[in-house]
Amino acid sequence: MNRNLDVWAIQKYPNELYTALENVKTDTGDLILFTNLECDFELNGQAVKRSFDTSLYYDAGNGNDALILLMKDGIATANQIREYLEKKQLRYHEVSFAKDVTKELPEDFDNVYNEEKDDENIPEIWFAREEYVLRDALNDSIEQGNTTCDYYPLLQGFLSLNYITNSTLSSYSVDGRKILGVITLEDKMILLINNGNDHRNISPFQAHKIMGELGVSVNVHSDSEFNIERPYQGKMMEKKVNHE
Repeated sequence: MNRNLDVWAIQKYPNELYTALENVKTDTGDLILFTNLECDFELNGQAVKRSFDTSLYYDAGNGNDALILLMKDGIATANQIREYLEKKQLRYHEVSFAKDVTKELPEDFDNVYNEEKDDENIPEIWFAREEYVLRDALNDSIEQGNTTCDYYPLLQGFLSLNYITNSTLSSYSVDGRKILGVITLEDKMILLINNGNDHRNISPFQAHKIMGELGVSVNVHSDSEFNIERPYQGKMMEKKVNHE
């Protein structure tokens, strides 16, 4: 899989799924819908209690590429993706992995594969592959009155999408993203994607410059000061997204 695709992570605002799907303009059979994925998500060595189990992958070239993720047990569903693609007559392949494999595991595996519920204290998470996404994310926060952020330029993390086989209980990677740099605001966390030497990676200098240009006050921190459990008290405003 191309691990440098743009990422749309649909979580608290399910209508954003249709905004993401409207960007799908390909009908060359390169759409792949994955369901029942396992998700490993860490920031600064801390597990992030926000899991994604469904993804739509497309890479038609010329900038028309993305990975759309759906939060596990979220309001947006794989059925909505299927219905949209079929309505638009867009061809796609679906790969559905084994579900509830943990029920067949010996008792000793309980701690290893123990699922944790989503932490409501964690705000909306945005993944920024390049500059325009970071600007969109910050402008979205500014519109909600959030103009102060904490920036951890050296903080590292990863998101890994996997599947487990029933036969061998082995985990295999389907896709993933490396993260270098996290920006936290009252309404969201912005994770800066840093996969290899991609020219679209956002450097700390670029990130700081963009925040300054947009009038966002920045508090720079070391990664040791990051705490994923920090409560976010900002009011979540319902977004109105137009779609067909």
